[in-house]
Amino acid sequence: MVLLDICICIIIFLVGINLKNFFKGFSRYDRKILTQLFFYHFGITIAFHFYIMANGGDSIQYWVVPQMGDFDDILFLIVNQRANSFVYLLNYIPAVILDLSLFTGNLAYSLLGYIGFIYLYKIIKELMPDMEKLKQLKFFRVSIFPTLLFLPNLHFWSSGVGKDSLLFFSIILFVYSIRNVKKRFFGLFIAVLVSITIRPHITLFLLAAFGGGYLIDGKLKVYQKVIIFMIFIIGFVSIFDYVLNFVQLESLESTAISEYTAERASVLNRDTTGSGVDISGYPLPLKMFTFLYRPLFFDINGIFAILASFENLILLLLTILIILNKPIATIRKSNYLIKGMLIYFLMGTLAFSLILGNLGIMLRQKNMFIPVFLVIGIWILYHRRIFVKNKAI
Repeated sequence: MVLLDICICIIIFLVGINLKNFFKGFSRYDRKILTQLFFYHFGITIAFHFYIMANGGDSIQYWVVPQMGDFDDILFLIVNQRANSFVYLLNYIPAVILDLSLFTGNLAYSLLGYIGFIYLYKIIKELMPDMEKLKQLKFFRVSIFPTLLFLPNLHFWSSGVGKDSLLFFSIILFVYSIRNVKKRFFGLFIAVLVSITIRPHITLFLLAAFGGGYLIDGKLKVYQKVIIFMIFIIGFVSIFDYVLNFVQLESLESTAISEYTAERASVLNRDTTGSGVDISGYPLPLKMFTFLYRPLFFDINGIFAILASFENLILLLLTILIILNKPIATIRKSNYLIKGMLIYFLMGTLAFSLILGNLGIMLRQKNMFIPVFLVIGIWILYHRRIFVKNKAI
């Protein structure tokens, strides 16, 4: 099937390189940046493929397991709400029927991740339409936008077969679609469908966060807030029991939550790579700091940790820059989209910082929240007008 692999890889490449042309509202400059993002993203995909082939990874399992069983086995996993069943089902045709290679599968998932970057670019462009002003936001003489879109961890964990690429795509598509539900309802439906089949608690976070964002939006009339919030509440309640069953949490009582977090921490924090961190004695702020900004240079245990440390240092410096520019006052004037993203980011950071103590797993999991953090941060700096033209701090 080598010939089929080659043909499909060529098709994926041609579709990816031309995909930006099917979106309205992009200038020549926008298309140039998106082309650079495409080559950068697919370059990291190739590196990702050889990395997992040398070191192992979940992507191999997601591709090989469907080949080892039959379709009935996958249906059994779906019926029993096993976490990986949707990915196995999604991979059944390319991996089993078409017998494509894992490399081709990684390229296909990478294309989905790249689509996520296009939507992320669209979100930023719609929220901050003055591109010249946006490009003037600089830190150490480097433009914040679009540089932050090239953070390697964002691309690494959205460029291979597995749940990470699917979630990256669905979360960004959800945020993009929620901005104009009437015109983008189908995109919202796809985003919810993908996220709820992979990690329904993330869907729950999104519904709760943006329902709250609508509720506290000062620009909406009371009846609009009530109607929209009720829609989110209905969606939240509809999937609530499913989420509890999926994550195997019996109830929301403090004892049950405490036992669940302790159990999940013991499972997720198994240290097989030397990247485990004992966070049991950390106060909550330090746990959140660890989740968002580590590994740092004092955590280095390999080349991958060095690259991650540089990226985390950038995120830490960006956070300090945001804090220095009165973010609370600026957020108060924002619309429901920014407020919803902020609530989602805080909910996710709080929840995952309580159960994660492995730096490698943290790098993967926080990829669900860093894109919205970047949008919020850039938006705050954009609206604070703290940079003068052609001047960098």
